[in-house]
Amino acid sequence: MNENRRMMLGYAVGGLLVFVLVPSTIFIITLLFDYVYRIEIIQNTTIRWIIIILLLVIGFMFGIWSVIIQNAVGKGGPVEIGNIEISPKTKNLVVSGPYKYTRNPMLFGTLLMYLAFSLFINSITAVVLVGTMFAFMLTVVVKMEEKRLLKDFGNQYREYRKKVSMFIPWFQRRNE
Repeated sequence: MNENRRMMLGYAVGGLLVFVLVPSTIFIITLLFDYVYRIEIIQNTTIRWIIIILLLVIGFMFGIWSVIIQNAVGKGGPVEIGNIEISPKTKNLVVSGPYKYTRNPMLFGTLLMYLAFSLFINSITAVVLVGTMFAFMLTVVVKMEEKRLLKDFGNQYREYRKKVSMFIPWFQRRNE
């Protein structure tokens, strides 16, 4: 399969995973738990919608911006599942765009979008599910990605890792 097709397949698989499979799973599990005991997050509809829109806009911005920069600068895509490379791996270490604020801008953007979804369905169960999922992502998946980046980019990645926050933008590390 040529590289362009693999890139498109990567975006299709990633898009289905991020925008369909995970939110559907969160929604179904939330329905099951909320059937027994439902705790709403925010009762004021106006405030809830303002927060939802802010989270979606910032989350989408980080997600789309990181995909564009990763493709343009890194010359590859983000999708690898269980050591199976669906889209071509990045050829260059990406440290610009949203990557100068966080080493995982796609993950950060996705978290914000899933928190917006949790507020949309207005359920503490959904927030707990999202929090649990991201705790797993940060402790297992990101660590696996970092091993690959260290192998592929060595000292260049080590230096980048010293300066840039793993997850939360703007909490830059300082070497002084």
